[in-house]
Amino acid sequence: MHGNLTFMQLMDQGGWVMWVMFVCSILIVCFALERFIALSKIGAMKSSLAEKIKQFIRQGQIKEAIALCNKNQNFTTRALEVALNASHLPREEMESIFALYRMKLQSILNKYLNLFGTLAFIGPLLGLLGTVLGVIRAFRDLALSGSGGPTIVAAGIAEALVATAAGITVAVSASVLYNFFTARVKSIIQKYDLTCQEVAILVYAGKGSH
Repeated sequence: MHGNLTFMQLMDQGGWVMWVMFVCSILIVCFALERFIALSKIGAMKSSLAEKIKQFIRQGQIKEAIALCNKNQNFTTRALEVALNASHLPREEMESIFALYRMKLQSILNKYLNLFGTLAFIGPLLGLLGTVLGVIRAFRDLALSGSGGPTIVAAGIAEALVATAAGITVAVSASVLYNFFTARVKSIIQKYDLTCQEVAILVYAGKGSH
């Protein structure tokens, strides 16, 4: 029976710090789901679509490339559509459009990432706080009892160990998610930059060849 603690028993055993870490866990789950959904909506443009757009540009069919971007709406194609509509302007104007959309993309992708970094940092500290409070409780119980024995300090030690384990769990979860989302963001931005640079080169190289 002692080996199968209920949730409430576990929370009570870990002290009030456990409730703080429980809130942290809820935040991790909620914002992780939000980030997964947000990243899936933005995603990266399929290579086959990018190649079709670039092929139209190579052939000087800018209007067809714009129509293809309009037909396949995602963040990158919206940026390309706006930039291609300004292809009659100097190259600096197109690059300014790409830079503006890049800033928007970074803002969307990096949203809430600091939360995971913060929770990864404070998780072990909360666990350490719970550990210290548990040890304090153990020594207090020992002092009040006036006699030794494992049963006297068991509650305090249990509080210390449970809080430590919870803090490590929160920190590891937040760290893994932070690293995953950071790597995903970097990949999406790199693909966006590469596509935009290739398009700009093709548009203005084509103009120079005429």
